[in-house]
Amino acid sequence: MTESESQKLLQNEVKTFEDLENEIIKSNKCCACGACIAYCESQLFDVIEMNGYIPGFKSEKSVDNCTKCGVCYYICPQTKALLKELNDTYDIEDNIGHIVKILAAKTTNSALKKVGQNGGVVSAILTHLFERRKIDAAIVSEFDHNFEPVPKIIFDKEDLFKSAGTRYSISSQIFPLKNLYSIPQEILMKKKIFDIDQLRIAFIGTPCQCRAVSKMKFLHVKPAHVIKYIIGLFCFENFNYTQLYDILVRKTNVDPTKIKKTWIKKNFFIQTRDNKEFEIDIKTLDPAVRNNCHECDEFTGRFTDISVGASGAPEGFSMILIRTDNGEKVINNMLSKGIIEQFIVPFKNTIEWKNKKLDWYNKLISLKTKK
Repeated sequence: MTESESQKLLQNEVKTFEDLENEIIKSNKCCACGACIAYCESQLFDVIEMNGYIPGFKSEKSVDNCTKCGVCYYICPQTKALLKELNDTYDIEDNIGHIVKILAAKTTNSALKKVGQNGGVVSAILTHLFERRKIDAAIVSEFDHNFEPVPKIIFDKEDLFKSAGTRYSISSQIFPLKNLYSIPQEILMKKKIFDIDQLRIAFIGTPCQCRAVSKMKFLHVKPAHVIKYIIGLFCFENFNYTQLYDILVRKTNVDPTKIKKTWIKKNFFIQTRDNKEFEIDIKTLDPAVRNNCHECDEFTGRFTDISVGASGAPEGFSMILIRTDNGEKVINNMLSKGIIEQFIVPFKNTIEWKNKKLDWYNKLISLKTKK
């Protein structure tokens, strides 16, 4: 869709942030992606803010100051707006989405193997894109001292080591884009960027977050125009941070500040900084599941260039679903240069192997929608 066509679309039926509040936020369907805030603040409208993972008007005066442009409603991943258009753009015909190629792989970088989760593929992709100068920055999440995910724009591949691993509580991944036009000049000069619109960013996020970014890019709205690669993470459900760690502390008596790593393999596992491990029955965490996850019909991230996850992967590998030409070029280049190592499936079993994976993902999506 061209920029002029997107403007006409917005003018046809304008729904405002008040509609978003009534339909999505107040009904507890917001996924806290931060898209509405990122757009609004980057335009200097200064109307809405994020308060404890909940978007809202900054003040009563802000309601009157809202331009009622409708962009926030259209780009929200929880509204049905633009879904037909996105499905057409991404050639989507089913719940898994369009797939150019499906494979399992792992990083060959020994340093990334130590810090990465499963096959370390996402960190390997970002390292490759930085080294090949295909990107200038990436939006990732890091853990703070309380083991709470914090979204961040990084500008160097060395910072990837701080963001390695999987997060199971929400990180408002699109939120950092609100500060796009405040990036220090010295960083841009170091990257030889003289116009912020030249910045090239790789975005890493859950399916709902990737959906929001894809909506923004479809409408040609800033600040998503600088995102060049969308990499989705498999996601069955996400947890409210406070509720999750309240349960984990009760079950294990481990303070979040002492956690080194968490992972899910049927049940939920914790590894502490002194390398003690705890296993928690995954069902006991149900009260901490975010309500918006019950509304989600995705698992693998349909609106992406590349989707990555551990589910269905051989031990030590990650599954990779390539969805676009953009994504295929990246993965093929990494394979040819030995940056990632592919899990070899006997040729006679290739179709059966692929179909088994797709059946498994369809089953997981069906389980999500039933829940």
